Amino acid sequence: MINENDPSTLSTSGRLLSYNSAVKEGLQTGLKFTELMDKLISTKDADVLVSSAQELSTFVLDTDYVTFPHQYNTPDYYLIFMSRLLELHGKDNVITLQSHEDQHLTQQIASLEDKGVFSFTIANDGTGGVYYQEQVTGETIFYLNLQRKMLRINSAAITKLFVITYHEQVATDQILETTQLFMDFGSSLKEDYGFSVDFNILDTSNNEFYAFTNSNLSDEVVDKLFVAAAKEDYMLMHSSDGAVLELPNQVTLHITSKNAKWGMTVHDDEEATSWFKLLLDYPFVREWYLENLGDLEVKSDPLVFG
Repeated sequence: MINENDPSTLSTSGRLLSYNSAVKEGLQTGLKFTELMDKLISTKDADVLVSSAQELSTFVLDTDYVTFPHQYNTPDYYLIFMSRLLELHGKDNVITLQSHEDQHLTQQIASLEDKGVFSFTIANDGTGGVYYQEQVTGETIFYLNLQRKMLRINSAAITKLFVITYHEQVATDQILETTQLFMDFGSSLKEDYGFSVDFNILDTSNNEFYAFTNSNLSDEVVDKLFVAAAKEDYMLMHSSDGAVLELPNQVTLHITSKNAKWGMTVHDDEEATSWFKLLLDYPFVREWYLENLGDLEVKSDPLVFG
């Protein structure tokens, strides 16, 4: 008895037809893949861009009868998506994609020149999340999830890479241009797709509260800033809810408690200054923060960065 699902029961012609049908299905899968790649590479429609990236991130190209020896990896589609989204928002030349012999992509950021090689890695969180990492240091800059529509900046990695590692190697304006790229990418995700985005220490909003790791900040740590500021002719003043440091250009750093957690806010009329920018602009603030990092490190989303 012939069973179409069991090739061993088919006649010779039946087996050939079965084989031919499987090859056709495999080729159709390949054609579908190329159509998605065309959209990812060429579309001017933001909705088409994200839908093609989502499909490609889970796309299985090979079949039992048709395999493709040269394939990009899932993280590569995220790199292409990131570069294309920035391109749609007028950022055409800010990043360069590099193709390697083992058929994977990496990214270099123009403002860093020859510093830094970036790519995505799978987060293995079961929800399609990926981490954007610098490949030499292994620092995870942000978490991206197209399915859950979210992006989260990692304050620890931003500090280690840009405030510590690159501090003596890269000019401040280049560092700020680089981190602005991450802000631009996150803003595009918010504008085009309604993503939930946490810029963390890069956020310039006056309403941003940078929560410290230690929710019970000691007076000793604050006093260290008082001494450091005085040496630079700045005055850290005690207030009813913490301490206030006034800086040039009407920038104010306020160390305070909110919802039983210690942290800080940065205020300026133009809302152009973040805690990250203060770390770069003021050595005494940077030294105080780094020397007391165990207490002062600004929290990142624990659900994606542990």
